[in-house]
Amino acid sequence: MPPAGLDNLKHIVVLMMENRSFDHMLGFAQSDTWPIDGLKGTETNVDSAGGAAQVSSDARYAGDFTPDPGHAVLDTLTQLYVDANTPVTQDPSMGGFVQSYEGKTGKPQDAHRIMKCFSPGRLPTLVSLAQQFAVCDRWFSSVPGPTFPNRAYAHGATSVGRVDMGVDWLNMSKTLYELLAENNLDSRIYYHDSTMAMTFKGLMNQGRYFDQIDDFYSDCSKNRLPVYSFVEPRYANSEDDSTNTFFSASDQHPDHNVEEGELLIHRVFNAVWNNPAVRNSTLLVVVYDEHGGLYDHMPPPKTVNPDNKNWKGSADSTDPPFDFTRLGVRVPAVLISPYIKAGTIDHTPYDHASIAATVCKLFLKNVANASLTARDRQANTFEANITLDQPRAVAPSVTPLPLQAPINDHLRQLVRAASFLAKQNLPGDDLSRVNPDEIKTEGDASKYMNQVHEKLRDIANQQSAGAAAGAAGGRN
Repeated sequence: MPPAGLDNLKHIVVLMMENRSFDHMLGFAQSDTWPIDGLKGTETNVDSAGGAAQVSSDARYAGDFTPDPGHAVLDTLTQLYVDANTPVTQDPSMGGFVQSYEGKTGKPQDAHRIMKCFSPGRLPTLVSLAQQFAVCDRWFSSVPGPTFPNRAYAHGATSVGRVDMGVDWLNMSKTLYELLAENNLDSRIYYHDSTMAMTFKGLMNQGRYFDQIDDFYSDCSKNRLPVYSFVEPRYANSEDDSTNTFFSASDQHPDHNVEEGELLIHRVFNAVWNNPAVRNSTLLVVVYDEHGGLYDHMPPPKTVNPDNKNWKGSADSTDPPFDFTRLGVRVPAVLISPYIKAGTIDHTPYDHASIAATVCKLFLKNVANASLTARDRQANTFEANITLDQPRAVAPSVTPLPLQAPINDHLRQLVRAASFLAKQNLPGDDLSRVNPDEIKTEGDASKYMNQVHEKLRDIANQQSAGAAAGAAGGRN
């Protein structure tokens, strides 16, 4: 019999982030106690002048990757093979990332930045979820190329022979959403500001397939998620003029702030986890669409062409012909369910077609030949990570990054100012005894300042009420 976790599974939610490689985000988290296939710290690429660029763990949340690293097919094949004209039947060397980025920066030394990776402490949400649930350290993007064709694979297990970023995807074949609808199962794409799937002919003007991100949070709280959900991040920094509210891009596409993506991952996780009915019936998948030109050491394997359509290049493209028989660069992928054993490391090869393969296997198991293309028919499925018969009772410790971030000099002075006010106005109160220099993180600073100012407001309100009562008594 399958484990109870699989019997209880009613929903799959996929949050697909943008343009970061596995090594860039998780490679330096490898350790003796968490033996993922990550970085040793000695990996190098060579620039055009023969200089060696070594991986480093000093990536910043923003500022490292302007100009945007190349991730079209020509760029990615250069990163894989150094010479983009190398037949994809050959195994990649993964030696061309620096020389590819030179084409953007124009300077060999500046191109060394492409080897920057994160130290695990800088990504507490992603790393803690990966360590406390299941990490897939062989999940590859479906195409060695850019966002749109890779997201097409996530939606339909093919990019219909395309590797380009053209906006017209009316030629997209049947998607997972349509296949589920044919079998009376509901699905939804929840988005912040955009989704390429709206340009698919089968999904255009179909209100049944799209909702906004606030609807996702509402559906989680009310336990009304569809069988399959796909969550899109915010792709652009924007401002609501009517409310004077600024919204930061959360997709983590270079060079957007990675902190905002950490917050989004945390919000989506909390939305699922905080409702026990949703938590115990949902598998949450956090994955990235492609590598964004950023370094990874693992050569992507061969695969099958999904529909016998090949990219032949075009007059307005420098991308070489491509036959879709080589996967793209490895990306981070984390599977989250209370029925997954903490510390699970899955070495099975996956690509984005594994999403459709898994959904079809679990929710269309009584439908003969339920699939979309040859790619998802041969793709590995990831439900085997759900192994427990009882949900884990203890909630994992997953803290959003800003709460753990060390406080800056300005915030340090604000904490000291709050301490000064507490000593002056709250003598004998526990808050007046706090040593402000022992407060180390933004979360603790925010909590302390709010507590001080809340008590100061209470005192001010009491004084105002007393003054008003005194004035009223004097008039009587």
